[in-house]
Amino acid sequence: MIYKCTFGGEYTSEECSAIVERWEGHAISQLSELSEDRHTELKELLYFRHVPRTGGRTFHQCLLRNLYPREQLSNHSYDKLRFNAKSHCRLLVSHDDYSILSTLPVRSISIVTNLRHPVDRVFSAYEFTVEVAARFLRPTLRSKVDALKASKMASSTLMIWPWSIFVPWMRDDLYERGKHRISSAQEKTSPEGFSNYNASAFVMPFHDFIHQHLVTDNIHNGEAFQIAGLTSNSYTKGAEKIRRCIVHHPHLGAHILNVAKMRLDKMIFVGLTEKHEDSAKAFAHIVAKQIHAREEPIISTTERSPSAVSELRNSASDNTTGFAKQALTVDGLIRAYEKCSGRLRSIQAEHRIVSLKHSLPISFSKEARLGVPEQILEEIKKLSALDLDLFEYVQHRFKQQSSVYNSSQNNISQQHATRNLTTEINIIKGQNMINEGLQRGFGYTKLVLISVLYLMAIGVVVSIGKFVLSARRPAR
Repeated sequence: MIYKCTFGGEYTSEECSAIVERWEGHAISQLSELSEDRHTELKELLYFRHVPRTGGRTFHQCLLRNLYPREQLSNHSYDKLRFNAKSHCRLLVSHDDYSILSTLPVRSISIVTNLRHPVDRVFSAYEFTVEVAARFLRPTLRSKVDALKASKMASSTLMIWPWSIFVPWMRDDLYERGKHRISSAQEKTSPEGFSNYNASAFVMPFHDFIHQHLVTDNIHNGEAFQIAGLTSNSYTKGAEKIRRCIVHHPHLGAHILNVAKMRLDKMIFVGLTEKHEDSAKAFAHIVAKQIHAREEPIISTTERSPSAVSELRNSASDNTTGFAKQALTVDGLIRAYEKCSGRLRSIQAEHRIVSLKHSLPISFSKEARLGVPEQILEEIKKLSALDLDLFEYVQHRFKQQSSVYNSSQNNISQQHATRNLTTEINIIKGQNMINEGLQRGFGYTKLVLISVLYLMAIGVVVSIGKFVLSARRPAR
């Protein structure tokens, strides 16, 4: 089969094979730059490879940001990379794909990421795109966007890949559908039998969304392309060419998966969105203990909301003494994550309701997803076959990580139980020793008391005897 590519030229299956295999060989050779302890030892820089719509915001704000003091956090890099190798940066977070490592000191980096089941991720991408686009339909928000763009350091959703592509596209689609409703005098409210995922009068239906070119190029197999470093936001030369080859010759996807899996194996931790709490706990034990070993304090945000984190960091970074006082144990870090993530989910749910309430008569939820036909879900699995394969691979790896974590937890529990048992035994021994001592002490006291009484009795007898003798003597 021969097809014309948007990047120019015609490529047969054989030519695409050569292109993809050449890239694979180069990518594998670069893996040798990573040290063998990459998956266990925390390096100087922790890079969170944030795959969009995998719960990365919660993982970042409620866990990762609490690991280091404010001055060791890199500037916001979601819209563009802001990393200074000369600074003391210890944490970097961005939506960039794996190819960003070509601009970073790779030997000094530990990488962490989260992956999600592709069907849920596609749902989430659709819902988020519609939600944010609906926000920017309102004129007051449009003016705010203009103000944000005027600021060099400002970073909004419209400036962050891939939403910088999706949100304007969906906003325009919503606007056109709104104009059509007005011109045809359609109802602004939802009719009976209304489906939130098939409301064509108000928003692009979900089954249309999944077949759009933008979605094929940026969402389907997006996790695999992120780890492979081949997204539309890639530093890799010829990334678009390789993606097109994969789309038209799916069997070549095996090369993408091979590289992606090898790279995942080199990461210090890979979590699952579906197991976000377990992921946070396991990661905290793996990384936080290493930070503790270096005598680096962990910031406490247990009683702080996500919006107040910066205030805490500012006050904490003013002096190291104050900062150290707010250090957390690993268990404290996990408790802080649980509180923060719960609040953040509530805030996000409120934003979603407000965004749609004033613009669209629709509501997205896990319950509403159940109404989407199974046929559409199967289509997503086919369109995201690489992501599905990668997700299953990561599930197996996560079980291994969890088994190590659970084993260590069991050992800790056994150690605690042993310590507690030893303590109880020592307490009992101590009590016995005290009792024996008391018994010995009481016996000694009793002996002394009897001796004293005996001596006193002898004294009394002697005194009486003297008195009797003196009484019997004749008077002179």
